[in-house]
Amino acid sequence: MQPQPQPQPQGLIVETGNGASVLQLPATTLEQIRHIAADPGASTLRLPPPATEIPVGARELDYDLCYVCKHCKVAFPSGAPLQVHQARSCYAGRESARGVIRVVQPSLECRTCPGERFRNAMDFRRHAETAAHIRNSMSPLQPPASEPLTHEMEDVVNQITLLAARAAQDSTPKDSNVNFCAPGPRFPQAGEMPLASAGH
Repeated sequence: MQPQPQPQPQGLIVETGNGASVLQLPATTLEQIRHIAADPGASTLRLPPPATEIPVGARELDYDLCYVCKHCKVAFPSGAPLQVHQARSCYAGRESARGVIRVVQPSLECRTCPGERFRNAMDFRRHAETAAHIRNSMSPLQPPASEPLTHEMEDVVNQITLLAARAAQDSTPKDSNVNFCAPGPRFPQAGEMPLASAGH
């Protein structure tokens, strides 16, 4: 009996600058990349989230996994090397026709340990059991990580600030000096101070 051939790993070729490597991706994701590559311009492909439920103490955070040239389908770890590649090779002289796919990987970030990111809930739970995480979670000096304001939240804050400023402006009296105390004289007036004698 002849052994069955094993399916070849599928992935994107990633040019790191120090040689190429293969980024393993599901066949469905590779098919999505091929489909999106047919569209001109810039596109974003968001991979599925690492967990259906975000564990307590974690938050979901997107990071750029790679940038893919729509012409040759080679991936790059950041946008700068992709632009150099496209200017020299795939889109030389046709910069306005450039096409890129930004592949975004959702991950989990620890709220207690800034910068600690994990691909899935199991990795995060393992981290949460480490001495470093437990020490950080008990540290009273570190304030809890705050969620960044969304654009909508910033708009609401700006609107409230504007309304408060208008209300304050409308409620001020017309005479701008009403709220100020009249200052007393800085120096005594002439004739108020006794003249000092030199004793002659």
